[in-house]
Amino acid sequence: MAELAADADLPLTVVRVLLGDLAEAGLVRIDRPRRVQATGPAADPQLLREIVERLKKL
Repeated sequence: MAELAADADLPLTVVRVLLGDLAEAGLVRIDRPRRVQATGPAADPQLLREIVERLKKL
């Protein structure tokens, strides 16, 4: 929803209401998010901490 709101340049709450209305009308389907297990560098907590620290320095 956040990406849709940003692309449409609309507030998130507006997009939530619009999607709810579209779902009730049967025009869109909303599924539960799927969890994907992080692997590789994305799963390394030390690397993620280092990225956060470097972003803070910016």
